[in-house]
Amino acid sequence: MQNRIIPKLSSALIIFCLSYASVSYAQTPSDCDLKFVGHLVRTGNFKEAIYLLDSADCHLMQSNDSANYFRGWSLYSLQRLQRSSEYLMKVQESSVFYDKSRFFAAYNYTHTGEYDKAMNTLSIQGRSSAYQSLYNFEKAGIFLLKGDTAGYRESFSKTNRNLYELSKSSDNLQKIAADLQYHKPKSPLFAGILSGCIPGSGKYYSGKKGEAISAFIATAGLGFVTIENQRKNGWNNFATIAFGTAFVFSYVSNIYGAVLSARIVEIEYQNNVKNTILFNLHIPLRNTFDK
Repeated sequence: MQNRIIPKLSSALIIFCLSYASVSYAQTPSDCDLKFVGHLVRTGNFKEAIYLLDSADCHLMQSNDSANYFRGWSLYSLQRLQRSSEYLMKVQESSVFYDKSRFFAAYNYTHTGEYDKAMNTLSIQGRSSAYQSLYNFEKAGIFLLKGDTAGYRESFSKTNRNLYELSKSSDNLQKIAADLQYHKPKSPLFAGILSGCIPGSGKYYSGKKGEAISAFIATAGLGFVTIENQRKNGWNNFATIAFGTAFVFSYVSNIYGAVLSARIVEIEYQNNVKNTILFNLHIPLRNTFDK
Protein backbone atom coordinates (compact mmCIF):
# COMPACT_ATOMS: atom_id res chain seq x y z
CA MET A 1 0.00 0.00 0.00
CA GLN A 2 2.79 2.38 0.92
CA ASN A 3 4.58 1.56 -2.33
CA ARG A 4 1.51 2.73 -4.31
CA ILE A 5 1.07 6.00 -2.35
CA ILE A 6 4.68 7.22 -2.82
CA PRO A 7 4.55 7.20 -6.67
CA LYS A 8 1.20 8.96 -6.62
CA LEU A 9 2.55 11.69 -4.30
CA SER A 10 5.62 12.12 -6.50
CA SER A 11 3.47 12.53 -9.62
CA ALA A 12 1.25 15.07 -7.89
CA LEU A 13 4.30 17.04 -6.73
CA ILE A 14 5.75 17.15 -10.26
CA ILE A 15 2.43 18.31 -11.74
CA PHE A 16 2.15 21.03 -9.08
CA CYS A 17 5.69 22.29 -9.74
CA LEU A 18 5.12 22.42 -13.50
CA SER A 19 1.82 24.23 -13.03
CA TYR A 20 3.42 26.81 -10.71
CA ALA A 21 6.29 27.35 -13.11
CA SER A 22 3.95 27.91 -16.03
CA VAL A 23 1.85 30.42 -14.05
CA SER A 24 5.00 32.25 -12.94
CA TYR A 25 6.20 32.38 -16.53
CA ALA A 26 2.90 33.83 -17.71
CA GLN A 27 3.03 36.49 -15.02
CA THR A 28 6.48 37.76 -16.02
CA PRO A 29 7.19 39.98 -19.02
CA SER A 30 9.86 37.58 -20.27
CA ASP A 31 8.26 37.37 -23.71
CA CYS A 32 7.69 41.18 -23.92
CA ASP A 33 4.01 41.10 -24.76
CA LEU A 34 3.73 44.12 -27.10
CA LYS A 35 0.02 43.48 -27.54
CA PHE A 36 -0.49 44.16 -23.86
CA VAL A 37 1.79 47.22 -24.07
CA GLY A 38 -0.33 48.47 -26.98
CA HIS A 39 -3.46 47.95 -24.89
CA LEU A 40 -1.96 50.02 -22.08
CA VAL A 41 -1.10 52.81 -24.53
CA ARG A 42 -4.58 52.81 -26.08
CA THR A 43 -6.21 53.00 -22.65
CA GLY A 44 -4.00 55.88 -21.53
CA ASN A 45 -1.81 53.94 -19.08
CA PHE A 46 1.38 55.48 -20.41
CA LYS A 47 3.54 55.17 -17.28
CA GLU A 48 2.68 51.49 -17.00
CA ALA A 49 3.50 50.98 -20.68
CA ILE A 50 6.92 52.60 -20.23
CA TYR A 51 7.51 50.48 -17.13
CA LEU A 52 6.94 47.29 -19.14
CA LEU A 53 9.05 48.58 -22.04
CA ASP A 54 11.86 49.25 -19.57
CA SER A 55 11.80 45.63 -18.42
CA ALA A 56 14.85 43.53 -19.26
CA ASP A 57 13.35 41.64 -22.19
CA CYS A 58 11.47 44.55 -23.75
CA HIS A 59 14.52 46.75 -23.39
CA LEU A 60 16.36 44.40 -25.73
CA MET A 61 13.78 45.09 -28.48
CA GLN A 62 15.18 48.53 -29.30
CA SER A 63 15.03 47.83 -33.03
CA ASN A 64 11.35 46.84 -32.89
CA ASP A 65 9.20 49.51 -34.57
CA SER A 66 6.14 48.84 -32.41
CA ALA A 67 8.18 49.08 -29.20
CA ASN A 68 9.76 52.37 -30.34
CA TYR A 69 6.39 53.77 -31.35
CA PHE A 70 4.69 52.78 -28.08
CA ARG A 71 7.51 54.29 -26.05
CA GLY A 72 7.63 57.46 -28.16
CA TRP A 73 3.86 57.92 -28.03
CA SER A 74 3.76 57.33 -24.27
CA LEU A 75 6.51 59.90 -23.73
CA TYR A 76 4.68 62.35 -26.00
CA SER A 77 1.49 61.88 -23.99
CA LEU A 78 3.46 62.56 -20.80
CA GLN A 79 4.84 65.79 -22.35
CA ARG A 80 8.42 64.48 -22.47
CA LEU A 81 8.77 65.75 -26.01
CA GLN A 82 12.51 65.55 -26.60
CA ARG A 83 12.79 61.91 -25.53
CA SER A 84 9.58 61.15 -27.41
CA SER A 85 11.15 62.37 -30.65
CA GLU A 86 14.18 60.13 -30.15
CA TYR A 87 12.03 56.99 -30.19
CA LEU A 88 9.51 58.11 -32.79
CA MET A 89 12.37 58.82 -35.19
CA LYS A 90 13.55 55.20 -34.85
CA VAL A 91 10.35 53.86 -36.41
CA GLN A 92 11.15 52.51 -39.88
CA GLU A 93 9.25 53.41 -43.05
CA SER A 94 7.97 49.84 -43.38
CA SER A 95 6.01 50.19 -40.13
CA VAL A 96 2.30 51.06 -40.00
CA PHE A 97 3.27 53.61 -37.35
CA TYR A 98 5.78 55.42 -39.57
CA ASP A 99 3.67 58.35 -40.81
CA LYS A 100 2.18 59.10 -37.41
CA SER A 101 5.61 58.84 -35.78
CA ARG A 102 7.15 61.26 -38.28
CA PHE A 103 4.42 63.86 -38.03
CA PHE A 104 4.38 63.84 -34.23
CA ALA A 105 8.17 63.84 -33.98
CA ALA A 106 8.13 66.94 -36.19
CA TYR A 107 5.49 68.50 -33.97
CA ASN A 108 7.65 67.79 -30.91
CA TYR A 109 10.60 69.54 -32.53
CA THR A 110 8.36 72.46 -33.47
CA HIS A 111 7.08 72.73 -29.90
CA THR A 112 10.63 72.87 -28.53
CA GLY A 113 11.69 75.48 -31.09
CA GLU A 114 13.87 73.18 -33.21
CA TYR A 115 12.32 74.31 -36.48
CA ASP A 116 15.01 73.01 -38.85
CA LYS A 117 14.78 69.54 -37.34
CA ALA A 118 11.02 69.68 -37.69
CA MET A 119 11.32 70.58 -41.38
CA ASN A 120 13.73 67.72 -42.07
CA THR A 121 11.53 65.28 -40.18
CA LEU A 122 8.53 66.25 -42.30
CA SER A 123 10.24 65.28 -45.57
CA ILE A 124 7.66 62.63 -46.50
CA GLN A 125 7.17 61.93 -50.19
CA GLY A 126 4.89 59.66 -52.19
CA ARG A 127 2.03 59.66 -49.71
CA SER A 128 -1.68 60.28 -50.32
CA SER A 129 -2.95 63.74 -51.28
CA ALA A 130 -4.45 64.12 -47.80
CA TYR A 131 -1.06 63.44 -46.21
CA GLN A 132 0.61 65.85 -48.62
CA SER A 133 -1.85 68.56 -47.60
CA LEU A 134 -1.16 67.85 -43.95
CA TYR A 135 2.57 67.94 -44.70
CA ASN A 136 2.30 71.36 -46.38
CA PHE A 137 0.02 72.68 -43.63
CA GLU A 138 2.51 71.71 -40.92
CA LYS A 139 5.34 73.30 -42.93
CA ALA A 140 3.29 76.49 -43.34
CA GLY A 141 2.86 76.71 -39.56
CA ILE A 142 6.58 76.21 -38.96
CA PHE A 143 7.43 78.92 -41.51
CA LEU A 144 5.02 81.24 -39.71
CA LEU A 145 6.74 80.53 -36.39
CA LYS A 146 10.08 81.31 -38.02
CA GLY A 147 8.75 84.59 -39.41
CA ASP A 148 9.24 83.40 -43.01
CA THR A 149 6.21 84.92 -44.75
CA ALA A 150 7.21 83.76 -48.24
CA GLY A 151 7.72 80.18 -47.08
CA TYR A 152 4.38 80.25 -45.28
CA ARG A 153 2.51 81.44 -48.37
CA GLU A 154 4.13 78.87 -50.65
CA SER A 155 3.36 75.93 -48.35
CA PHE A 156 -0.10 77.13 -47.39
CA SER A 157 -1.07 77.50 -51.06
CA LYS A 158 -0.46 73.74 -51.50
CA THR A 159 -2.83 72.87 -48.65
CA ASN A 160 -6.29 71.50 -49.43
CA ARG A 161 -8.35 73.55 -47.00
CA ASN A 162 -11.51 71.66 -47.92
CA LEU A 163 -10.32 68.59 -46.01
CA TYR A 164 -12.31 68.12 -42.82
CA GLU A 165 -9.13 67.54 -40.80
CA LEU A 166 -7.63 70.85 -41.94
CA SER A 167 -10.51 73.23 -42.65
CA LYS A 168 -10.93 74.97 -39.28
CA SER A 169 -7.23 75.07 -38.42
CA SER A 170 -6.44 76.41 -41.91
CA ASP A 171 -8.83 79.31 -41.38
CA ASN A 172 -7.27 80.01 -37.99
CA LEU A 173 -3.74 79.91 -39.37
CA GLN A 174 -4.73 82.32 -42.14
CA LYS A 175 -6.15 84.77 -39.55
CA ILE A 176 -2.95 84.55 -37.50
CA ALA A 177 -0.84 85.24 -40.59
CA ALA A 178 -2.97 88.28 -41.45
CA ASP A 179 -2.73 89.58 -37.87
CA LEU A 180 1.06 89.20 -37.90
CA GLN A 181 1.27 91.05 -41.19
CA TYR A 182 -0.45 94.14 -39.77
CA HIS A 183 0.91 93.88 -36.25
CA LYS A 184 2.99 96.86 -35.13
CA PRO A 185 5.29 95.97 -32.22
CA LYS A 186 5.18 98.28 -29.24
CA SER A 187 8.36 100.36 -28.98
CA PRO A 188 9.85 100.49 -25.46
CA LEU A 189 11.80 103.63 -26.42
CA PHE A 190 8.69 105.44 -27.63
CA ALA A 191 6.79 104.34 -24.52
CA GLY A 192 9.54 105.80 -22.33
CA ILE A 193 9.57 109.11 -24.21
CA LEU A 194 5.79 109.40 -23.93
CA SER A 195 5.88 108.81 -20.18
CA GLY A 196 8.69 111.33 -19.86
CA CYS A 197 6.42 113.96 -21.44
CA ILE A 198 3.15 112.96 -19.80
CA PRO A 199 3.28 110.50 -16.88
CA GLY A 200 1.26 107.36 -17.62
CA SER A 201 0.97 107.96 -21.38
CA GLY A 202 3.59 105.29 -22.14
CA LYS A 203 1.54 102.66 -20.35
CA TYR A 204 -1.59 103.89 -22.09
CA TYR A 205 0.25 103.40 -25.41
CA SER A 206 1.01 99.80 -24.35
CA GLY A 207 -2.66 99.14 -23.63
CA LYS A 208 -2.38 99.35 -19.83
CA LYS A 209 -5.10 101.99 -19.41
CA GLY A 210 -5.79 101.36 -15.72
CA GLU A 211 -2.08 101.53 -14.83
CA ALA A 212 -1.72 104.64 -16.98
CA ILE A 213 -4.42 106.53 -15.07
CA SER A 214 -2.96 105.44 -11.71
CA ALA A 215 0.56 106.49 -12.74
CA PHE A 216 -0.65 109.90 -13.94
CA ILE A 217 -2.63 110.61 -10.76
CA ALA A 218 0.20 109.51 -8.45
CA THR A 219 3.00 111.37 -10.27
CA ALA A 220 0.98 114.51 -11.03
CA GLY A 221 -0.33 114.56 -7.46
CA LEU A 222 3.15 114.39 -5.96
CA GLY A 223 4.32 117.10 -8.34
CA PHE A 224 1.43 119.38 -7.38
CA VAL A 225 2.03 118.91 -3.62
CA THR A 226 5.78 119.56 -4.08
CA ILE A 227 5.13 122.83 -5.94
CA GLU A 228 2.62 123.98 -3.31
CA ASN A 229 5.05 123.24 -0.45
CA GLN A 230 7.86 125.00 -2.28
CA ARG A 231 5.68 128.07 -2.91
CA LYS A 232 4.69 128.30 0.77
CA ASN A 233 7.80 127.09 2.58
CA GLY A 234 10.66 127.21 0.09
CA TRP A 235 13.01 124.54 -1.22
CA ASN A 236 14.78 123.93 2.10
CA ASN A 237 11.61 122.86 3.86
CA PHE A 238 11.56 119.17 4.92
CA ALA A 239 8.10 118.54 3.45
CA THR A 240 9.17 120.08 0.13
CA ILE A 241 12.27 117.89 0.00
CA ALA A 242 10.33 114.75 0.97
CA PHE A 243 7.54 115.30 -1.55
CA GLY A 244 10.03 116.37 -4.20
CA THR A 245 12.07 113.19 -3.70
CA ALA A 246 8.91 111.10 -3.92
CA PHE A 247 7.93 112.93 -7.11
CA VAL A 248 11.30 112.29 -8.77
CA PHE A 249 11.16 108.61 -7.77
CA SER A 250 7.60 108.29 -9.11
CA TYR A 251 8.53 110.12 -12.34
CA VAL A 252 11.58 107.93 -13.06
CA SER A 253 9.74 104.74 -12.04
CA ASN A 254 6.90 105.69 -14.35
CA ILE A 255 9.30 105.96 -17.32
CA TYR A 256 10.97 102.64 -16.46
CA GLY A 257 7.57 101.01 -15.97
CA ALA A 258 6.41 102.24 -19.38
CA VAL A 259 9.49 100.78 -21.08
CA LEU A 260 9.02 97.49 -19.25
CA SER A 261 5.29 97.38 -20.06
CA ALA A 262 5.96 97.78 -23.79
CA ARG A 263 8.46 94.91 -23.70
CA ILE A 264 6.15 92.64 -21.71
CA VAL A 265 3.18 93.37 -23.99
CA GLU A 266 5.21 92.39 -27.05
CA ILE A 267 6.57 89.23 -25.40
CA GLU A 268 3.05 88.23 -24.35
CA TYR A 269 1.79 88.84 -27.88
CA GLN A 270 4.52 86.70 -29.44
CA ASN A 271 4.00 83.90 -26.91
CA ASN A 272 0.25 83.97 -27.52
CA VAL A 273 0.81 83.77 -31.29
CA LYS A 274 3.24 80.86 -30.87
CA ASN A 275 0.87 78.91 -28.61
CA THR A 276 -2.05 79.51 -30.95
CA ILE A 277 -0.07 78.32 -33.97
CA LEU A 278 1.09 75.21 -32.10
CA PHE A 279 -2.49 74.47 -31.06
CA ASN A 280 -3.70 74.73 -34.65
CA LEU A 281 -0.85 72.53 -35.88
CA HIS A 282 -1.75 69.91 -33.29
CA ILE A 283 -5.49 69.60 -34.00
CA PRO A 284 -5.16 68.31 -37.61
CA LEU A 285 -2.64 65.69 -36.45
CA ARG A 286 -5.09 64.31 -33.92
CA ASN A 287 -7.94 64.50 -36.43
CA THR A 288 -5.89 62.55 -38.97
CA PHE A 289 -4.26 59.87 -36.85
CA ASP A 290 -6.63 59.38 -33.92
CA LYS A 291 -9.82 58.56 -35.83
